[in-house]
Amino acid sequence: MFGFKATRRKDRLQALADQLERVSFEIKAAGERMAHLDAAVLERLAHFDAAVSERLAHVDATLHEALNAQQSKFVSGFHEMREGQLVGLNPQLRRNVLPNFDAVNQKLIMAAWRREGASVIGYKDLLDSSFRVFSQNDEDGVLLRIFNHIGSTNKYVVEIGSNCDGSDLGIPENLSTNLIVNHGWHGAIFELDVSECDRMQYFFARNYATKHFHARNDAPHRYFSPIVVQSEVTPDNVNQLLHSASVELEPDLMVVDIDGGDYAVVRAMTSRPRVLVVEFEKYFRDRYSVVQFDRNHFGNAFAQSGATSLPAWHKLLEARDYTLCAIGTCGFNAFFVRNDVATGKLQSLALSSAFDNHPILSKLPNETWLTPDQTWEEV
Repeated sequence: MFGFKATRRKDRLQALADQLERVSFEIKAAGERMAHLDAAVLERLAHFDAAVSERLAHVDATLHEALNAQQSKFVSGFHEMREGQLVGLNPQLRRNVLPNFDAVNQKLIMAAWRREGASVIGYKDLLDSSFRVFSQNDEDGVLLRIFNHIGSTNKYVVEIGSNCDGSDLGIPENLSTNLIVNHGWHGAIFELDVSECDRMQYFFARNYATKHFHARNDAPHRYFSPIVVQSEVTPDNVNQLLHSASVELEPDLMVVDIDGGDYAVVRAMTSRPRVLVVEFEKYFRDRYSVVQFDRNHFGNAFAQSGATSLPAWHKLLEARDYTLCAIGTCGFNAFFVRNDVATGKLQSLALSSAFDNHPILSKLPNETWLTPDQTWEEV
């Protein structure tokens, strides 16, 4: 009896073992089929991805080519535009309104500032007044607010260093352009690059506000306002160049922006502009008084905004009776005003406040600020 039961139990166990073996075999077979299927799916997906990438690359290239062609066509059309090509516009709109639109708006803004009646304005007032017309950043508005408040004497501007490359239309994005075009200023612009000088002359010879001061009888054209001088400006020749160009001894405004070498040029100058704008290196904040004298190092270690720290400019210009009044919202340019001009009109700005009260620079984390390397010299 017990032997029979033991045999039946053994048979059931064997049947169960056989069933488990079949299930295991089927699971293994299914796994192999899935692995084969996965490989096939992955292969097809890879082919599909490659095909899509190829198509997208072709579409990108086509779009890029079309956009470049359209941009070139637009720029070419802009440069070749003549008065006759605008004949479809209302004559008064074409001749009187469009060329004067910026100037009218700015004069309305200036009138509103004067109505405020403030006797002394400060850093926040200047930052709040910033806007761009021709300048690369917001310096046009800051300069307009300064001269609206302190007045002008000769409306003469000197700019050392020019920038047309930043504009896809070849327009000089200089700090002098707005004052010359929209406010009747005269001036001299010094630039080493021949193509930059050509673009400036092309622009001013065709602008409604300045073309009447350009004689265009035969090539080469002659330009009277502004004077464009193609020359390298160095500490050794800066005073002679200014004298040769009959530059005012005390111009209302001077701008120096030559991406290295600025400090040495300003230090050598005998000219005393009422307002002086210089580029500074913002990444050193107000912590180091340093200058990078070798221009070959400019921009090699990081994206520099200048070759002179703000404390270095402050030390040099304070000794020459200038006071810091503002830095731009983009942190590139510093605005210094001669003490006899600023007194009773513009508040002096402390170095730490230039950063601590700045709407953007004051909010940057501490790791943003850098330490000068061996290419910088303490002054």
